[in-house]
Amino acid sequence: MNPKVLGIALSDISTSLIFYPDDEALIFPTVISKRKGEESWVVGEDAYALALDGKGIITDKLLKLTRKDGVATIDGIRYEGKEILKIYFREIINVGMEKLYKEKPEEVVVAMTGLDEEIVVDIREAFVGLGYQPNHIHIISKEESFIYFVLSLKKDIWNNKVGMYDLSDVSLTYYEMLVNRNSRKLLVNAESENMDEAFNLQILNNPSGAKLADKILTSVAEKVMDKKKFSSIFLTGQVFAEHEWADGFISYLCSRGKVYLDTNIFAKGAAFKGVDLASENSIYNLVAICEGRLRTDVFIDVESQGKVSKIYLAKAGDFWDEPNTELLLIPDDREVIEINIASVAGKTKKTVPIALDFLPKRPIKTRRFYLRTRFIDDKIMNLEVEDAGFGDMYPATDIKRNFEVNLWD
Repeated sequence: MNPKVLGIALSDISTSLIFYPDDEALIFPTVISKRKGEESWVVGEDAYALALDGKGIITDKLLKLTRKDGVATIDGIRYEGKEILKIYFREIINVGMEKLYKEKPEEVVVAMTGLDEEIVVDIREAFVGLGYQPNHIHIISKEESFIYFVLSLKKDIWNNKVGMYDLSDVSLTYYEMLVNRNSRKLLVNAESENMDEAFNLQILNNPSGAKLADKILTSVAEKVMDKKKFSSIFLTGQVFAEHEWADGFISYLCSRGKVYLDTNIFAKGAAFKGVDLASENSIYNLVAICEGRLRTDVFIDVESQGKVSKIYLAKAGDFWDEPNTELLLIPDDREVIEINIASVAGKTKKTVPIALDFLPKRPIKTRRFYLRTRFIDDKIMNLEVEDAGFGDMYPATDIKRNFEVNLWD
């Protein structure tokens, strides 16, 4: 039985929905309007139309408003940004279910860029407020949805480097992905870069502007793909639905590898991720190294019964919002604990010493402390060290200290 999965690609410009197993996408401008004098909302193009007709009050840049804890006054009522975002999610899902005759999804996966602790919490709370179960709400990066989309295709498409260009009215982003199959699990690394050469898509409305846009894209491709071999290259974004204006660009890409076009890669990849999560056993069996996922192993060396072993605080490929750890440790006679950080391939490693000299002075083996981890994002780990005392002999104090550890630069 196929799981009911909703894949969402979210940005401040547009939002795409895929209701798995269908591959038809619904695309909305990320805007919402409230009907004046009514508790009724409309989204996307209908929101623009309502506002132009003078019957609605439009709100856009919903992610930006939520990120800055903004407030919008609409029809005399103050709404927090995250509350408007929740209403927007409710409305686009309702529209999607009505148009495509779908039931309420069981798994929701949102793909976006710029993952941070606050926006992830706000989006999760929005869906919980709409009646979805917390463990069935997932927020991933667009890099990760790119990975799942590509791996859903035939192996000859991803047996070497895979490139992708995502073009919108405000950005041009280049993605690159590589699969390492020399392990029990597929190790997949994906990275992206926002290019300075982005341009307003309105220049495509005249021949000279279209010619300039073609030259810009070709120049970018020559710069980022020089001397690299690709098994496939993808183009995504609604602007590529009609791509005759980009003949020079596409011709260059064809000289580097096979070129494919799909305007809804991120929503589809999010849906495939949801299917994998809903499956009893993973379909893809991969470790993703990308935005939102840790790029390093983090561990400490401990001694137990005369043997030294590693205790992992987190592993490469873990989602940074999940691997929170609490350990009760007894230090040796040193006033330091060493945090080891190693790349996923083990080729690079660094050690970060954390001083323990602020803890109460007690005899060896009667000093205990809690070590707690919390990840701010995929680059920074917060460590909390707290005195744990030693039974009635040495009651615990309220002494504790927090440290920030940079996992990679």
